[in-house]
Amino acid sequence: MLLITNNEKFLESEDFLKSNDIELKFLDNKDYIGILEYSRDLIHKGYELLTHPLYGSVKPNETIYRTLILKANKELDFNSLSLIEDAIETANKFKKNKITPLWTESVKDDFRVIDYDLMSKTIDRILN
Repeated sequence: MLLITNNEKFLESEDFLKSNDIELKFLDNKDYIGILEYSRDLIHKGYELLTHPLYGSVKPNETIYRTLILKANKELDFNSLSLIEDAIETANKFKKNKITPLWTESVKDDFRVIDYDLMSKTIDRILN
């Protein structure tokens, strides 16, 4: 499995990820949509989404953090491609309607915790 994120909270759990054979791809230079686009490019190369790209109740124009879990596949997974393309389109619509605020560090940390918590619980479900 491959965990793609721009959320530095995952750097704190690198040992856990490695022990469960999950590769961490930390992309601190990517925003929410950048993570989706990076994942789309991997899907074109044969990866499959294991998590929905629009998980959680935080709108794409509210948070700057996104984490996705993919796995290598032997062929193009059209369901994953459709999901990621729709997610990119949705995120762009939200951004056009209202730009992401310049959050304080405290608010950013709240968003990091939400993203981390949702994905950690998802990893537990995938593994068990």
